Amino acid sequence: MITIQFWASALETAVKAAAAAALAIIGSDQLITASAIDWTQVGGVALLAGIVSILTSIVVPTPEVRAAKREAARVEAQRAAQAAKKASAKKPVRKATKRA
Repeated sequence: MITIQFWASALETAVKAAAAAALAIIGSDQLITASAIDWTQVGGVALLAGIVSILTSIVVPTPEVRAAKREAARVEAQRAAQAAKKASAKKPVRKATKRA
């Protein structure tokens, strides 16, 4: 979960959620003028939507994050297999001796 891919995906989703929430608040006014919009309310709702999105990403990762986790597990398994192979290769090999 604490990978760059996870946080990049979570941040992208949070920004989209915040933008959608801000647009919903701005678009709900009957007559839209920049001075009539309560920007603190818009900012607060957008921030809350972003926070909820981040928390949702932590609880329910996106398919991209799940794929990244599977890839990380695969790479780790490969490294472990290579380390085990190297360790077994370092064991001394006893030569059979003939006894007369």
